[in-house]
Amino acid sequence: MTHRPGMKCPPLIGATAVALLCATVSTHAQQDAATGPGQAFPVKAITLLIPFPPGTGNDIVGRLIGNKMSENFGQRVVADNRAGASGNIAIDAARRAAPDGYTLVVASTSFAINLHTMKTGHTLADFTPVAMIGKLPYTLMVSKSVPAKTLKELIDYLKARPGQLNAGQGGPTGTTYFLTETLRKTAGVDVQSVPYKGTTAGMMDLLADRMHLMFAPMVTSLPHYQAGKVQVHGVTGNKRSALMTEVPTFIELGYPMLDIPTWFAFIGPAGIPRSTVKILSDGVARALASKDVVDALVHQGVEPSYGSPAELDAFLKTDTAMWARLVKEAGIKPQ
Repeated sequence: MTHRPGMKCPPLIGATAVALLCATVSTHAQQDAATGPGQAFPVKAITLLIPFPPGTGNDIVGRLIGNKMSENFGQRVVADNRAGASGNIAIDAARRAAPDGYTLVVASTSFAINLHTMKTGHTLADFTPVAMIGKLPYTLMVSKSVPAKTLKELIDYLKARPGQLNAGQGGPTGTTYFLTETLRKTAGVDVQSVPYKGTTAGMMDLLADRMHLMFAPMVTSLPHYQAGKVQVHGVTGNKRSALMTEVPTFIELGYPMLDIPTWFAFIGPAGIPRSTVKILSDGVARALASKDVVDALVHQGVEPSYGSPAELDAFLKTDTAMWARLVKEAGIKPQ
């Protein structure tokens, strides 16, 4: 049993009390060994694991928030890209990290999807929610060659030409796949699905009129829409995007089931002390209160929306339940 130097357990109290007192002293000693007496978290660099390559949404969002937290904490927040396995390499590294608050991961929608489409070896209970950062709306892009100016006109056009138009989408474990399949089922349309490894390749075909429609993050569709090269017939979210004010939401259009945006959040391994979680979460909130960070996020199409640990916890439970249902309906088995 480890004791704080200079302290002894009283010899004349009961065995149970002795055990409790000594356990408390031992805990304080361990905490002092980790941070040093009187030192507040953080006292060293924080590692921010990023599940995807540089330049992706997780990477951009993580670095923007992490850099501002570095300024505010006076300690570095080091971005560490560990791409692979649909994001699970970084997620699993975070799960196995020490629960001391010095290792976080930039989680996103893929985290919730993978829990039900892959044999990840972890569950939601293996992580500590830290803070919600924001959401990235998805848009329905349509080729300029398609003579449909609204979602209703597009659906009518597709119904009149079953199987004649192509829809680009990612693999059967991504957001674009589920959005395309949801449109197919709810609108009763027959489109030919064309899989792509990423939205960039699909966008090139859409611009060349080899692809007719595709769901994609706003960060992908926005520059082409602003340049007048593609049509956008709908966007996810409870309200219209400030970057596409003339484009209605899917909720407005009567298709709330298509409201499936990508979200970004910081999570860590299970067991991080509440006091440490609060410091980290407050750090994210402070970063999101900075105009330069907000402007940079909005420029990328991200809608900043801070959420506390409790709010993120509730959101993750709801979101993973939704994906469990969608995956089951799609008949996808974990692999």
